[in-house]
Amino acid sequence: MDNNLDFKKIEENKHLLAETTYDCIKNLFSKEEQKNILVAEIDPEYMEGIKLCEHYDIDIKTGVNCLVCECKRGENKRYVALLVPTGYKYNMSSTVRKYTNSRMVSVAPLDYVLEKTKMEYGSINPIGLPQEWKIFIDPKVLEVERIICGSGLQKSKISLPSKYLLKLNNVEILENLAKELD
Repeated sequence: MDNNLDFKKIEENKHLLAETTYDCIKNLFSKEEQKNILVAEIDPEYMEGIKLCEHYDIDIKTGVNCLVCECKRGENKRYVALLVPTGYKYNMSSTVRKYTNSRMVSVAPLDYVLEKTKMEYGSINPIGLPQEWKIFIDPKVLEVERIICGSGLQKSKISLPSKYLLKLNNVEILENLAKELD
């Protein structure tokens, strides 16, 4: 991996992962797969996608952002996670709203997301989310061999093969989820 982050095996660095993220990795991935999931400590000032890529000389194509949304139709609410490459925005109003048959899609309340995920603000990731939440992935995320995403803690990032995302519970590939920044 060609960047300025010092990625290490998760087994010796559990303290750099949210407990929910670590538990999911241990329960979902084989011992061999776990060896391919790495973690690196970062300066939390640079945890945001584009800032991280610029500061640590990371190819922007490998960065992935995760956002939790609240989908509403009448009194019904459900939560979904959206994964798009760094440098793109989320196509919530048309793609997600139509696909989930919702009247309204908005960013989920932060307090609720932090409570349910047991992760820190700015480092929410798809690994270890509540089982009932759908995870929508833009196909562009899977175009690179390895991705870098949050660890659940602001002080670190995870690197893993993008195909590992397909092993997560409730994953769906959703075309046109990511749209170009203006």
